[in-house]
Amino acid sequence: MPDKRDYYEVLGINKNASKEDVKVAYRTLAKKFHPDLNKDNPKLAEEKFKEISEAYEVLIDDSKRARYDQYGHAGVASDFGKEGFTWNNFSHVSDLEDIFGQDTFSDFFGRGSVFSDFFGTRGWGYQQPQTRAKRVRIEISMEQAYHGLNTEVAIPHVVRCDSCGGTGAARGTAPKVCSHCNGKGEVQQEQLQGFGRIIRIGACPVCKGRAKIIEQPCPDCHGCGEVQKLDKINVKIPPGVDEGTTLRVTADKGDGRLKEDVYVIITIHPHPRFQRQGSDLYLEKEITLTQASLGSKVDVPTLDGNAMMKVPPGTQTDTMFRLRNCGMPLLKGHGCGDLYVRVIVSTPKNLTQRQKELLEEFEVIEKKK
Repeated sequence: MPDKRDYYEVLGINKNASKEDVKVAYRTLAKKFHPDLNKDNPKLAEEKFKEISEAYEVLIDDSKRARYDQYGHAGVASDFGKEGFTWNNFSHVSDLEDIFGQDTFSDFFGRGSVFSDFFGTRGWGYQQPQTRAKRVRIEISMEQAYHGLNTEVAIPHVVRCDSCGGTGAARGTAPKVCSHCNGKGEVQQEQLQGFGRIIRIGACPVCKGRAKIIEQPCPDCHGCGEVQKLDKINVKIPPGVDEGTTLRVTADKGDGRLKEDVYVIITIHPHPRFQRQGSDLYLEKEITLTQASLGSKVDVPTLDGNAMMKVPPGTQTDTMFRLRNCGMPLLKGHGCGDLYVRVIVSTPKNLTQRQKELLEEFEVIEKKK
């Protein structure tokens, strides 16, 4: 199996690229490799589209990008699991509408799309499905990810507009059947190609797939027939969650509404001292020349207080020590990962005359060995 390509190479950008550069590159390549636009070889296009989406998933996220820059593909392997990147790992679905635009997004990822199983089938009209799934993102600190927490999340909730009764038309008026599509909500277009013809069915451009025309929109819902309200739900975040972890919460308001599945996507703020890779943590610890030469026991910070680490005599700078069970809690299982401590031997400054003499004597002895 060939090695993974560098994510920057996949998107055709350099390592100093800004987030906007990442979005522009992804937008360009997504339109180029979407399977619907590559009828000659849709399978290859699908693989390319998945590859650039994986690169985008990592490089658009500050935490994932920092770990990738430092550790390469190994730094983000734990985000995707044993099978590697799948569409279930793509946590920036909302960005696609920002990148492609509402209409283009619907065309690319709507009915019949190879991605409809993940992104959800998007109907042309405004009718709401009987079961809904929302995605919200919550940002927490690494300490909160270590200990876990209970918190509230505001969920946008769409309900029928009371002013118009869901019709979208102002009071005293009613929608009219669209004459362009004769109330079907979709139109058919024929296109000659070679010795045959292609029939395309799409949303009616006049009524936008609603099958009706609203001449006087409701001022409260602006013709949509629905308004948005915010509901708060309790979310229990277990210890050990990682960047991109998705929690499914069933929201039941108990007021006659349908139950909703809410997918809460976790984002973790970068820590000023710790780097994370899966359940393991990495830390740099500065020690003195004396501690490194003679050996010592030093306090090492963890996310759950300090731990004692033994430094043997003659320790060199960049030596890596492993403190077992001092990393992040295992999300699926018992125990914790490990903490890897890279020691940096500090060179003393502003030496006294006596200290200089002692070091010079030490150097003379070393040269005689």
